[in-house]
Amino acid sequence: MAVPVSGAPMHMRGEGAPMPTRAQLRDRRDSPGGAWTGEGVLVGTVDTGVQPHPWLAGGYLSAPSDFEPHPAAGDGAGPTEPLEVGHGTFIAGLVLQQAPAAGVWVERALGPTGEALSSQVAEAAMTLARRGVQVLNLSLGCFADDPNSREVMQQLVDDLHAVSPEMVVVAAAGNLGGPGEPATPEDFWPAALRDVVAVGAVETPTSTRWAEWSNRGRWVDLAAPGSRLVSTFVEGTVATTDGEQLRYEGWARWSGTSFAAAVAAGAIARLMTGRRPLTAKEAVAALRSGAYSSGWTRPDGAVPAVPVVRLATWDQQQAAPTAA
Repeated sequence: MAVPVSGAPMHMRGEGAPMPTRAQLRDRRDSPGGAWTGEGVLVGTVDTGVQPHPWLAGGYLSAPSDFEPHPAAGDGAGPTEPLEVGHGTFIAGLVLQQAPAAGVWVERALGPTGEALSSQVAEAAMTLARRGVQVLNLSLGCFADDPNSREVMQQLVDDLHAVSPEMVVVAAAGNLGGPGEPATPEDFWPAALRDVVAVGAVETPTSTRWAEWSNRGRWVDLAAPGSRLVSTFVEGTVATTDGEQLRYEGWARWSGTSFAAAVAAGAIARLMTGRRPLTAKEAVAALRSGAYSSGWTRPDGAVPAVPVVRLATWDQQQAAPTAA
């Protein structure tokens, strides 16, 4: 399985690569306490790992073995890491933007290029299920033409729910479209599997317009903002797919259904701790009903409309929202 990051490698840099930014989010520990913060909810994600970051302090629960590789600190002369290296750190930040008091466990299975064998993903996902995560985020996926492969992946999901019956699994719908070429409705796995919440992306937090690069199909359950989102990132020099080296200072803007899925996972954690507490499955049902949506989107006439997950509002003010 590979991380479905918009544009890597088939799109323009502005969509496909994480762009350095000076924007910084308000400290999530300044968020109002009590309801709607995800307090007590544990979200797990299988990814590239996580890099310690001041903004994430107290929110991630990963072991040192799950830390991401640290890019070169400097001047471009030293070693660099590929752009996907900060994927897990970015995902953790997005979840905690939506549920600032939740815990996020990033289980490292993907390599620095954002790829892994399905067996590695399965092992990491099962580890998180046994740890008791209530929401499992899988911002990764692949196509599987072989019916046997699909059956193996479905068995994994069934096994996860056997270990943790109340856990919900959220997965990215994938990014196979491009400018003027809407993405395929072909099933993308594991998002299209039974008992998995598949999340596509809309263009902006206030838009119901489907992102052209986001996969779509009858198997997609929700949409969420996934374009040019700001989140935590690694510090150091990272190499893009075209050989360019970009310097990051702990923050980036990035686009992809990976990030829409993380927003949805965080929203589930947030809803679980509302004024009327919900189970993870009840929170998913509430999102799918449109009760907590910013609208509905229909990518094309052949696909049913799906609700768009509404972003939390406390963290939307940014200190310096200008791209570097």
